[in-house]
Amino acid sequence: MTRITRYVVAEILKTFLLTLSAMTMFIVLVFLVQEALREKLTLTAIVRLIPYTLPTALCFAIPATMLFTVCVVYGRMSANNEVVTIKSSGLSPMVLIVPGLVIAFLLSLTTVFLNDVSVSWGRKGIYRVVLESSSQTIYTMLRAQGQFAKGQIFINVDDVDGDLLVNPFISRTNENGKDTFQIRAVSARIIVDVPNEQLILSLNQAQIFQGDSFVSHLDQKDIPIPLGDVTKRNDTSTSPWNLPLREMQEASRAQEKKLRQLRQVVATRLVAQELGGDMVGITHPKWGSDLYLLKEAGFDAFKLNAEPWRRWANGFSCLCFVILGAPLSILFRRFDFWTNFAFCFLPILFLYYPLLMYGVGEAKSGSMPPFSVWLGNAVIFLIGMALCRRVSIA
Repeated sequence: MTRITRYVVAEILKTFLLTLSAMTMFIVLVFLVQEALREKLTLTAIVRLIPYTLPTALCFAIPATMLFTVCVVYGRMSANNEVVTIKSSGLSPMVLIVPGLVIAFLLSLTTVFLNDVSVSWGRKGIYRVVLESSSQTIYTMLRAQGQFAKGQIFINVDDVDGDLLVNPFISRTNENGKDTFQIRAVSARIIVDVPNEQLILSLNQAQIFQGDSFVSHLDQKDIPIPLGDVTKRNDTSTSPWNLPLREMQEASRAQEKKLRQLRQVVATRLVAQELGGDMVGITHPKWGSDLYLLKEAGFDAFKLNAEPWRRWANGFSCLCFVILGAPLSILFRRFDFWTNFAFCFLPILFLYYPLLMYGVGEAKSGSMPPFSVWLGNAVIFLIGMALCRRVSIA
């Protein structure tokens, strides 16, 4: 029994580690290309992003790699009649599947941990690199093209002398595309203030226009611009998606407290206006904004409650995939692991992911309890257990 377990573990780990390396590299490469195109990053910034992207890449790669691994290993074992040999020895085929389930369980815990690392360290690191590289990216594009356009900022220069912009024209637009101000200067420098998340324009001999109207002339002036206007990435650290698990419970309690306070304020105002016969106040448009804030606070509370369940469900998709993929590969008895993988992936594609998205959506809207995000895992687990039973009695 021990020899069989060591054999299965060795086969799984050998295939898993090789495939994981290739898949992780591919996911990291795709992410870096996407980020470089979106943020117009320099090569130095792209290289700095690599370690911060690894936890997120592994979260995606581990479940898919483990499914592919069991399709390869158990499909080959079944095609080579190794499962038949196990049965003829009086042993259950589950002795082959159990080591895979144990490995998948440990990898599921690892995936949950990596998901937390990607939130608490990876995303913040990516955001910091993007901010710190903003000025370098702007200077690189200005030297190469003479202009920079991204987000709400447009900069055009005659020349770049070191870090000095010669005769710059700077325009900032609002979300509707209308100019909020235009600047023409003899020279300027760009400084990134990362702690305050600002892009500082250090201007010399500048004229500022508001639309078509001249506003003022400045000999020397530092104008701060939010970095969110220049980068397409904003700091959403207060979002449930960006909170580590250790902070989730405290954030949930704080949100529930905020929700109770808003309800009390709204209820107190309503009672006071009704008792006072203030019909004008009851129909005042401000009620619309107050009720909207109350509704948004409720949705935020639902999201905070659902997020820990979602992360654990995502992590344990690895175990569910193995419970489904291992017995299916044994039953198919094919050397062609791509066929095994395709047949195993179809129920995951058409059952697991739709049920996961449905459960997450309903839990975040408050229509269903938070544990509904496990709906996809539960269905795949039950199907997998039924297949394991069939393998045992076949």
